[in-house]
Amino acid sequence: MGATLKHFLPALRMMLATIFLAAAPAAAQQVTLERDSPLYAEARLDASQVTQLKQGATGEVVGKQGAWLNLKTAGGSGWLFSFNVRFQSQAGSGDSATGATAGRLFGPRRTVAVTSSIGIRGIEEEDLKQATFNAAQMLLLDGYVATRQMAERGARASGLAPEQVEFMGTK
Repeated sequence: MGATLKHFLPALRMMLATIFLAAAPAAAQQVTLERDSPLYAEARLDASQVTQLKQGATGEVVGKQGAWLNLKTAGGSGWLFSFNVRFQSQAGSGDSATGATAGRLFGPRRTVAVTSSIGIRGIEEEDLKQATFNAAQMLLLDGYVATRQMAERGARASGLAPEQVEFMGTK
């Protein structure tokens, strides 16, 4: 009986440790802002602005919605584009070779070159075969037409003024 218990206890300890680690809450993701960014009350550009965050500020991601992150910062909580942040490393930052490499890979960047792309589904041959004319959609499309006068009036109402720009090839 003693030998069986001796072999069973390490397995029991391992199983309990696994259960406790699985039950522990996941560490929140820490982020650093790559550029000055507004923090919005909701995940919309037309939402009220909670605060203006400065480049280098840090925060904790508490939620995600599409390309938006719900962020908790010292300046307040709100939403901003995920393109404006860099996720911090979960790795240690000790003096070991691994830590030094992780620091170079995940540490602050001196220059920022962010590129993003969004995939757009094209029109397939099958879509074209099944397409039909929709007069209501054409009328709706015609409703979006703006004349030059309408565009100029809208620009003036927004505080824009015409500006003469030289053609690039003239000098």
